[in-house]
Amino acid sequence: MKIYKLTNIKALVFLALIMAVLTGCDKKKERVYELLPPDPETEKDLTELAINMTVSIENSGGANAGEGSRKLIDNDLDSKFLIFSFDPTFYIQLEYDIAERLDAYTLTSANDADGRDPKNWKILASNDKATWTELDNQTNQAFDARRKTVRYEFTNSEKFKYYRFAISELKGGTSGLFQLAEWRVIRRPQQ
Repeated sequence: MKIYKLTNIKALVFLALIMAVLTGCDKKKERVYELLPPDPETEKDLTELAINMTVSIENSGGANAGEGSRKLIDNDLDSKFLIFSFDPTFYIQLEYDIAERLDAYTLTSANDADGRDPKNWKILASNDKATWTELDNQTNQAFDARRKTVRYEFTNSEKFKYYRFAISELKGGTSGLFQLAEWRVIRRPQQ
């Protein structure tokens, strides 16, 4: 009888192969993965769940232009939405296919001309676009830097299908150019 000397690594590989054959590793076992429900204690950015975003005044090049309204929710702080004819009735609106509860949002200032930044605004919510509930009201706001993100929180326990960011005045007044790099909406854990 011949005795073969195997190095430690070769011996381990050899033993692993023998164990695999003896334990029936060729049998396929079905794996079941359970999906956990969303954690209500986790904050969630709901911007991407919106099925539609509309603005009351669009960029002259359209929503998909280099500075069109789609830039508001593209999650890119280096892009921006710009309009040349701001009016105090201007708004940006998100629509959801099912009602969502939001209670926070962020705004990111664009790259230039701080007079174009929003100064006074309201966050409104509705389920029918006829009756609106005011969730937040901000006045005399100012970004102290370009491409700066500022977070706002408010109390809200209700779900709505429509959320409107209604801007009534810019840092530079009630007419002229408006710009914003990003608007994100957030659901915080319920207290």
